[in-house]
Amino acid sequence: MLKSIIKYLFSTALALGLLYWAFSSSNIQWQDIFDTFAEANYQWILLSVLISIFSHILRAWRWEALLGAMNFYPGTLRTFSAVMIGYFANFIVPRMGEVSRCGSLTKTASIPFTQSFGTVITERIIDLLGLLFIVFIAFFIAWEPMQQYLFPNASMPSTYLIVSTALILSTLIALLLFFKNKIGLLWESFTSNNKLGKILAGWVVGILSIKDVKNPQKFIFFSILIWVCYYLNAYVLLLAFPVSQSLSLSAGLMVLVMGTFGMATPTQGGIGAYHKLVSATLVFYLIPIKDATVLATFFHGTQMVTILLLGGLSFILTLFLTQIDAKPIESK
Repeated sequence: MLKSIIKYLFSTALALGLLYWAFSSSNIQWQDIFDTFAEANYQWILLSVLISIFSHILRAWRWEALLGAMNFYPGTLRTFSAVMIGYFANFIVPRMGEVSRCGSLTKTASIPFTQSFGTVITERIIDLLGLLFIVFIAFFIAWEPMQQYLFPNASMPSTYLIVSTALILSTLIALLLFFKNKIGLLWESFTSNNKLGKILAGWVVGILSIKDVKNPQKFIFFSILIWVCYYLNAYVLLLAFPVSQSLSLSAGLMVLVMGTFGMATPTQGGIGAYHKLVSATLVFYLIPIKDATVLATFFHGTQMVTILLLGGLSFILTLFLTQIDAKPIESK
């Protein structure tokens, strides 16, 4: 209990510290925020919110595909509600989203926690691979201007970035293949003789469910479309403000990457880290620091309001949903 309290206080202090750093470095005033908000084109903002909601629906559909591989069929309503409850929980307590969404499906659809949690880990692995690909593309596109900005006296062509990345990945894959038998024996011993190992084995069942997905093409399509929606959401928000509406498509990609890193920090909903990283990215694209900080605040605010509203409504909805058995009788 004490450890949890300390972690929560640390994440809160970190969020406040990063938020103070972002705002103090820009010397921003409340009037600056009001003025920028007044200049916004709320048609673009509404479109960004709709895109964001659609990305959450896609995530629910993709999760359904993984659960279906284990013969669990909770339905889109329960799955979407669980996804939104997970996002909502992350804005209250960092890293609680995964636990909360799986707990929600256990309550509403009788799906064992360890197995649903395994599918969430699968999602995270897929998301990580997607993020790595997006990061590589973003830095490849912006490599030369970024190099001139950070290291004006250095010169390293973008082809070096491709070659070095390929070498690192090849080395890692070779090591995994070389030691795969030894890794397999250690894993078998750990999962059969250890309580934690048995829990992890349940997670692995969920992770391996990806190979049993009935329609892998649809699963891949959902995964790609989720990232497309994330990108469109970031770029459409840039179009909503006069100061950023002329930025390039690659600027939207960099905002997406840095914003994702910010949201991944151990703070409530990425508060503070998102503001600092996104504002720094916009400054890189020659947006004044004051405007950049206001824009980052607005971008984060639209996500936060959307998630808190939908997450809160989803939590209330689950109180009234009857519990079902998500596994068909013939598969038991």
